[in-house]
Amino acid sequence: MAVIYKCKECRKVLYSFEKVGQDFYGVRTPSEISSIYGGKCPKCGKKLNVPLIDDISVKLRVKRSRSF
Repeated sequence: MAVIYKCKECRKVLYSFEKVGQDFYGVRTPSEISSIYGGKCPKCGKKLNVPLIDDISVKLRVKRSRSF
């Protein structure tokens, strides 16, 4: 399951964690993502806040089999 942080206003993807081993640090926290961008979205300039429970959605991704 991927972890994707998006701007609440313009929906720009700010960070995406796709798989274990992607980087040394693992999944970043919302606070870390905010500090990377100086607290503002680089696209629209809106202040980045820690998400509320209503801002979080879980979506299942079905793995498709390959046919050769």
